Amino acid sequence: MVSRIICALLVLFLCVHGYKLVHNYDHTNWYDSFIFETLPDPTHGFVEYVSLAEAQALGMTKIIGNQVYMSVDTTYNAQPPTAAFGGGRKSIWLESKDEFLHGLLIGDFAHVPGSDCGTWPAFWTIRNNPGPYGEIDIYEGFNDIEQVYMTLHTDGDCTFNPPSNAQSGVSNNDNFDCQLDNPVGCSVKGPVGSYGSSFNAQGGGVFAMEWTSTFIRIYFFSRNAIPADIIAGKPDPSKWGIPAADFDSQYGGCDIDANFPPQTIYFDTTFCGANAGGKSWTDWTDCSAKTGYSTCEDYVANVPHAFDDAYWLVNSVKVYQ
Repeated sequence: MVSRIICALLVLFLCVHGYKLVHNYDHTNWYDSFIFETLPDPTHGFVEYVSLAEAQALGMTKIIGNQVYMSVDTTYNAQPPTAAFGGGRKSIWLESKDEFLHGLLIGDFAHVPGSDCGTWPAFWTIRNNPGPYGEIDIYEGFNDIEQVYMTLHTDGDCTFNPPSNAQSGVSNNDNFDCQLDNPVGCSVKGPVGSYGSSFNAQGGGVFAMEWTSTFIRIYFFSRNAIPADIIAGKPDPSKWGIPAADFDSQYGGCDIDANFPPQTIYFDTTFCGANAGGKSWTDWTDCSAKTGYSTCEDYVANVPHAFDDAYWLVNSVKVYQ
């Protein structure tokens, strides 16, 4: 009862006062706001993440007008794996220096990596310090699909099974369990046009994630459908209609605050791995037949220009609270 009263008061506060901008990451401060990680890929992709200095030297990241460009290497054949080095195509993995707890995260993208066989890009948040594992995948996909996946992963018990009228997306093969024992997580598939090349064909758009103690909701808007309040810098989710994915505790069993501590913001584009390689390459998509390569790794290593469209062009990423 107390928690419901607190939640009601929070909603009332937001209705009266609205969300206020606390972080605005764009071309003016991008390189000071994010860490370019060079660690091995935790998803076991066929990738080598590079530093900011190397990415700039290779032309993989730069400021173009008022936008931030981030790509993968499209020039060289990738190094094959060895006992000492995992091999893979060079790419970028970013982590924000700031963390946040609750609020509204809005990413405005003019371009995302295209629907290219072998790629696995994502825009997501995760717990960066010791404590419970909670991951929010706001934008994720692989290979040549055209529909985004929006997914939660947790250490603790966490399930969501919303009714069909609560969200515009649909369940990803009835995966309602967020626990890490279920590698898919609790996952929702967005509409056609929400991922990759079909997203870019619309001039890009916006992904927004609203996070409170009782729900995590993800919204997708194509360029021509972005709400006026987002454009004006005064976002009001109460006017946006139903979300693309509604992870609301009333639709399952999940203590959101216990499972999702303060988060940092990530971007990455990996290759192959669990989502784009293996059976995804040979059975779940037509990539093997389309490319003529029997494995994802062989294709990614030897056809660098296949990834000319595998880049992010970011207008801004904003955090409101």
